[in-house]
Amino acid sequence: MSKEKLFTNTPMGRAIIDAMLEVNAAISEQVADAEPGTYRAYIFGGAALHIHTNARGSSDIDVEIQAAQALELDDITIIYTDDDGLEKALIVDDTFSPTISGLLPEYYQDDAIPLFGSDSDPLVAYVVTALDLAVSKLDRLAVDDQADIISLHQAGKFTAEELRKHAEEALIGAVGNERRLKGNIEFMVNQLQELES
Repeated sequence: MSKEKLFTNTPMGRAIIDAMLEVNAAISEQVADAEPGTYRAYIFGGAALHIHTNARGSSDIDVEIQAAQALELDDITIIYTDDDGLEKALIVDDTFSPTISGLLPEYYQDDAIPLFGSDSDPLVAYVVTALDLAVSKLDRLAVDDQADIISLHQAGKFTAEELRKHAEEALIGAVGNERRLKGNIEFMVNQLQELES
């Protein structure tokens, strides 16, 4: 999985890494003697989509932070210049929780791709895999979620059948209306199959 192409050298990609540097610095300031790797960040949402596809931007980083103690991160904002020369702000949203989706693969943390962190950093940051990101979007499945899944599919990150298999595995531990989730999976898989034909 870690061999796949990631867009971390785009303006937004670098801003995401800069934000993780700021989180790392905040941990060092707020937690005395924080041990290396004791804090883990998992990036979802538009930021993860950008890293995987170089697609649409986002004004925030949906990040799940697993921490030994609570952190104050509400002031971390990265200002960067996008490809069009426009100044943009990227805010760390540490209130994000991936459990807002009723459909989340069980091993998303194990499969996540490392983005930031050395042997001496208290923070290790990951981006969830493209397939886990797509599955997490199948619960709400609004128009922008569908577009994001199609974008990941068109970037060659997975096939329609791979999405179906992974989503059905995630259904085992799903929260919410299983019939609706199954319908969402079928609807999205059918869209991707049409694109593949």
